Amino acid sequence: MNFTYDWQASLTALVLAIVIASIGRKLAFMVPAFKQTLDENREANRPKFNNERFKPVILKNQKIGLMLNLAFFVILIPFFTTFRTESVLTTLWHSFLILMVYDFFYYLTHRFLFHGKGYFRRVHAVHHQARRPTSVDAQLVHPTETVIGIGLYFVSIAGLGLLMGQTFSVATIVLTLVVYTQLNQLNHVHMQLKRFPYKTLTWVADMHANHHIDMYRGNYATITLLFDWLGRTFDKGAESPVKRPNAQ
Repeated sequence: MNFTYDWQASLTALVLAIVIASIGRKLAFMVPAFKQTLDENREANRPKFNNERFKPVILKNQKIGLMLNLAFFVILIPFFTTFRTESVLTTLWHSFLILMVYDFFYYLTHRFLFHGKGYFRRVHAVHHQARRPTSVDAQLVHPTETVIGIGLYFVSIAGLGLLMGQTFSVATIVLTLVVYTQLNQLNHVHMQLKRFPYKTLTWVADMHANHHIDMYRGNYATITLLFDWLGRTFDKGAESPVKRPNAQ
Protein backbone atom coordinates (compact mmCIF):
# COMPACT_ATOMS: atom_id res chain seq x y z
CA MET A 1 0.00 0.00 0.00
CA ASN A 2 1.16 3.53 -0.77
CA PHE A 3 1.28 5.54 2.47
CA THR A 4 0.70 9.21 1.72
CA TYR A 5 1.40 12.15 4.01
CA ASP A 6 -2.03 13.40 5.19
CA TRP A 7 -1.27 16.20 7.65
CA GLN A 8 -4.90 17.37 7.66
CA ALA A 9 -6.11 14.01 8.99
CA SER A 10 -3.32 13.90 11.57
CA LEU A 11 -4.02 17.44 12.79
CA THR A 12 -7.74 16.73 12.94
CA ALA A 13 -7.13 13.62 15.05
CA LEU A 14 -4.92 15.53 17.48
CA VAL A 15 -7.36 18.42 17.88
CA LEU A 16 -10.36 16.12 18.28
CA ALA A 17 -8.57 14.02 20.90
CA ILE A 18 -7.72 17.15 22.92
CA VAL A 19 -11.26 18.51 22.65
CA ILE A 20 -12.96 15.21 23.51
CA ALA A 21 -10.66 14.59 26.49
CA SER A 22 -11.22 18.14 27.76
CA ILE A 23 -15.00 17.98 27.41
CA GLY A 24 -15.07 14.49 28.93
CA ARG A 25 -13.12 15.64 31.98
CA LYS A 26 -15.36 18.67 32.48
CA LEU A 27 -18.49 16.53 32.27
CA ALA A 28 -17.01 13.90 34.59
CA PHE A 29 -16.14 16.47 37.24
CA MET A 30 -19.75 17.63 37.28
CA VAL A 31 -20.51 14.31 39.02
CA PRO A 32 -20.18 14.95 42.79
CA ALA A 33 -18.14 11.78 43.45
CA PHE A 34 -15.59 12.68 40.76
CA LYS A 35 -15.49 16.33 41.87
CA GLN A 36 -14.66 15.18 45.40
CA THR A 37 -11.90 12.93 44.02
CA LEU A 38 -10.52 15.87 42.00
CA ASP A 39 -10.42 18.09 45.08
CA GLU A 40 -8.74 15.39 47.18
CA ASN A 41 -6.05 14.84 44.55
CA ARG A 42 -5.44 18.55 44.11
CA GLU A 43 -4.93 18.89 47.84
CA ALA A 44 -2.53 15.95 47.92
CA ASN A 45 -0.74 17.20 44.78
CA ARG A 46 0.03 20.66 46.16
CA PRO A 47 2.99 19.77 48.41
CA LYS A 48 4.35 17.38 45.78
CA PHE A 49 4.20 19.95 43.01
CA ASN A 50 5.89 22.53 45.23
CA ASN A 51 8.61 20.09 46.30
CA GLU A 52 11.98 21.42 45.06
CA ARG A 53 12.99 17.92 43.97
CA PHE A 54 9.73 16.93 42.23
CA LYS A 55 8.58 20.17 40.59
CA PRO A 56 11.42 20.51 38.01
CA VAL A 57 10.96 16.87 36.95
CA ILE A 58 7.20 17.31 36.54
CA LEU A 59 7.52 20.54 34.54
CA LYS A 60 10.27 19.12 32.33
CA ASN A 61 8.25 15.96 31.70
CA GLN A 62 5.19 17.99 30.70
CA LYS A 63 7.21 19.97 28.15
CA ILE A 64 8.90 16.89 26.72
CA GLY A 65 5.58 15.04 26.50
CA LEU A 66 3.97 17.93 24.64
CA MET A 67 6.87 18.27 22.18
CA LEU A 68 7.00 14.51 21.55
CA ASN A 69 3.30 14.26 20.83
CA LEU A 70 3.44 17.20 18.45
CA ALA A 71 6.51 15.74 16.73
CA PHE A 72 4.87 12.35 16.19
CA PHE A 73 1.70 13.96 14.86
CA VAL A 74 3.78 15.96 12.38
CA ILE A 75 6.39 13.37 11.38
CA LEU A 76 4.81 9.90 11.75
CA ILE A 77 1.05 9.86 12.17
CA PRO A 78 0.25 11.69 8.87
CA PHE A 79 1.44 8.55 7.04
CA PHE A 80 -0.86 6.26 9.01
CA THR A 81 -4.16 8.11 9.35
CA THR A 82 -6.85 9.07 6.88
CA PHE A 83 -10.31 10.62 6.64
CA ARG A 84 -11.55 7.29 5.27
CA THR A 85 -14.86 6.30 6.86
CA GLU A 86 -15.26 2.85 8.36
CA SER A 87 -17.78 0.97 10.46
CA VAL A 88 -17.95 1.33 14.23
CA LEU A 89 -16.90 -2.31 14.60
CA THR A 90 -13.83 -1.76 12.42
CA THR A 91 -12.85 1.32 14.43
CA LEU A 92 -13.23 -0.61 17.70
CA TRP A 93 -11.25 -3.56 16.33
CA HIS A 94 -8.39 -1.42 15.09
CA SER A 95 -8.35 0.53 18.36
CA PHE A 96 -8.27 -2.70 20.35
CA LEU A 97 -5.35 -4.00 18.29
CA ILE A 98 -3.32 -0.81 18.68
CA LEU A 99 -3.87 -0.60 22.44
CA MET A 100 -3.15 -4.28 23.03
CA VAL A 101 0.04 -4.22 20.95
CA TYR A 102 1.17 -1.12 22.82
CA ASP A 103 0.28 -2.66 26.20
CA PHE A 104 2.15 -5.88 25.38
CA PHE A 105 5.37 -4.08 24.53
CA TYR A 106 4.96 -1.66 27.42
CA TYR A 107 4.50 -4.64 29.75
CA LEU A 108 7.77 -6.17 28.51
CA THR A 109 9.59 -2.83 28.69
CA HIS A 110 8.28 -2.05 32.16
CA ARG A 111 8.97 -5.51 33.58
CA PHE A 112 12.34 -6.33 32.07
CA LEU A 113 13.88 -2.93 31.32
CA PHE A 114 12.57 -0.52 33.97
CA HIS A 115 12.53 -3.17 36.70
CA GLY A 116 15.70 -4.89 35.54
CA LYS A 117 19.16 -3.75 36.51
CA GLY A 118 21.35 -0.78 35.72
CA TYR A 119 20.57 2.56 34.11
CA PHE A 120 16.91 2.03 33.21
CA ARG A 121 16.05 0.83 36.69
CA ARG A 122 17.46 4.10 38.05
CA VAL A 123 15.46 5.99 35.43
CA HIS A 124 12.25 4.30 36.54
CA ALA A 125 13.09 4.84 40.20
CA VAL A 126 12.26 8.53 39.66
CA HIS A 127 8.63 7.56 39.08
CA HIS A 128 8.66 5.16 42.03
CA GLN A 129 9.39 7.98 44.43
CA ALA A 130 5.60 8.12 44.55
CA ARG A 131 4.76 5.34 47.02
CA ARG A 132 1.14 6.40 47.35
CA PRO A 133 0.39 7.99 43.96
CA THR A 134 -1.99 10.85 43.32
CA SER A 135 -2.82 12.35 39.94
CA VAL A 136 0.29 14.54 39.62
CA ASP A 137 2.53 11.47 39.93
CA ALA A 138 1.58 10.47 36.38
CA GLN A 139 3.94 13.33 35.44
CA LEU A 140 6.70 12.43 37.88
CA VAL A 141 8.68 10.59 35.23
CA HIS A 142 12.29 10.72 34.05
CA PRO A 143 12.57 12.21 30.51
CA THR A 144 14.05 8.96 29.17
CA GLU A 145 11.01 7.03 30.37
CA THR A 146 8.70 9.64 28.87
CA VAL A 147 10.36 9.24 25.46
CA ILE A 148 10.14 5.44 25.62
CA GLY A 149 6.53 5.34 26.84
CA ILE A 150 5.16 7.81 24.30
CA GLY A 151 7.32 6.34 21.56
CA LEU A 152 5.91 2.85 22.16
CA TYR A 153 2.36 4.10 21.60
CA PHE A 154 3.12 5.80 18.30
CA VAL A 155 5.41 3.02 17.06
CA SER A 156 2.58 0.54 17.79
CA ILE A 157 0.37 2.49 15.38
CA ALA A 158 3.04 2.63 12.70
CA GLY A 159 4.08 -0.99 13.17
CA LEU A 160 0.53 -2.28 12.86
CA GLY A 161 -0.09 -0.02 9.88
CA LEU A 162 2.94 -1.45 8.09
CA LEU A 163 2.11 -5.03 9.09
CA MET A 164 -1.52 -4.74 8.00
CA GLY A 165 -0.66 -2.63 4.97
CA GLN A 166 -3.18 0.09 5.75
CA THR A 167 -3.82 3.42 7.38
CA PHE A 168 -6.21 4.01 10.27
CA SER A 169 -9.22 6.29 10.41
CA VAL A 170 -9.15 9.56 12.33
CA ALA A 171 -11.71 8.02 14.70
CA THR A 172 -9.32 5.16 15.52
CA ILE A 173 -6.41 7.50 16.27
CA VAL A 174 -8.64 9.72 18.42
CA LEU A 175 -10.08 6.80 20.39
CA THR A 176 -6.71 5.17 21.09
CA LEU A 177 -5.08 8.47 22.07
CA VAL A 178 -7.88 9.36 24.49
CA VAL A 179 -7.86 5.91 26.09
CA TYR A 180 -4.05 5.82 26.27
CA THR A 181 -3.69 9.24 27.90
CA GLN A 182 -6.67 9.02 30.25
CA LEU A 183 -5.90 5.51 31.52
CA ASN A 184 -2.31 6.48 32.25
CA GLN A 185 -3.70 9.37 34.28
CA LEU A 186 -6.41 7.32 35.99
CA ASN A 187 -3.86 4.73 37.12
CA HIS A 188 -2.29 7.34 39.40
CA VAL A 189 -5.43 8.93 40.82
CA HIS A 190 -6.14 8.44 44.51
CA MET A 191 -9.76 7.26 44.63
CA GLN A 192 -12.12 6.39 47.48
CA LEU A 193 -15.18 5.52 45.43
CA LYS A 194 -16.44 2.17 46.68
CA ARG A 195 -20.01 2.28 45.42
CA PHE A 196 -21.35 1.12 42.05
CA PRO A 197 -20.67 2.21 39.34
CA TYR A 198 -17.46 3.92 40.49
CA LYS A 199 -15.81 1.07 42.38
CA THR A 200 -14.26 -0.43 39.23
CA LEU A 201 -12.29 2.79 38.71
CA THR A 202 -11.09 2.62 42.31
CA TRP A 203 -9.99 -0.98 41.73
CA VAL A 204 -8.00 0.05 38.64
CA ALA A 205 -6.22 2.79 40.59
CA ASP A 206 -5.63 0.46 43.55
CA MET A 207 -3.99 -2.18 41.35
CA HIS A 208 -1.49 0.34 40.04
CA ALA A 209 -0.99 1.70 43.56
CA ASN A 210 0.04 -1.85 44.53
CA HIS A 211 2.79 -1.57 41.91
CA HIS A 212 4.05 1.63 43.52
CA ILE A 213 4.55 0.13 46.99
CA ASP A 214 8.15 -0.65 46.05
CA MET A 215 10.27 -1.70 43.04
CA TYR A 216 9.55 -5.41 43.53
CA ARG A 217 5.81 -5.55 42.83
CA GLY A 218 3.87 -6.65 39.72
CA ASN A 219 1.10 -5.02 37.65
CA TYR A 220 3.42 -3.78 34.90
CA ALA A 221 0.86 -3.25 32.13
CA THR A 222 -0.92 0.07 31.82
CA ILE A 223 -4.03 -0.46 29.64
CA THR A 224 -5.27 -3.76 31.10
CA LEU A 225 -3.86 -6.35 33.50
CA LEU A 226 -4.23 -9.12 30.89
CA PHE A 227 -0.49 -9.48 30.28
CA ASP A 228 0.20 -9.45 34.01
CA TRP A 229 -2.27 -12.30 34.40
CA LEU A 230 -0.64 -14.21 31.53
CA GLY A 231 2.86 -13.45 32.84
CA ARG A 232 1.92 -14.30 36.44
CA THR A 233 2.78 -10.82 37.64
CA PHE A 234 -0.74 -9.78 38.61
CA ASP A 235 -0.42 -8.30 42.11
CA LYS A 236 -3.63 -8.00 44.13
CA GLY A 237 -1.73 -6.74 47.15
CA ALA A 238 -2.00 -8.23 50.63
CA GLU A 239 -4.25 -5.31 51.49
CA SER A 240 -5.14 -1.95 50.03
CA PRO A 241 -1.86 0.01 49.97
CA VAL A 242 -3.63 3.23 50.91
CA LYS A 243 -5.80 3.56 53.99
CA ARG A 244 -9.17 4.82 52.86
CA PRO A 245 -11.27 6.14 55.75
CA ASN A 246 -14.77 7.38 54.99
CA ALA A 247 -14.84 5.44 51.70
CA GLN A 248 -17.96 6.01 49.65
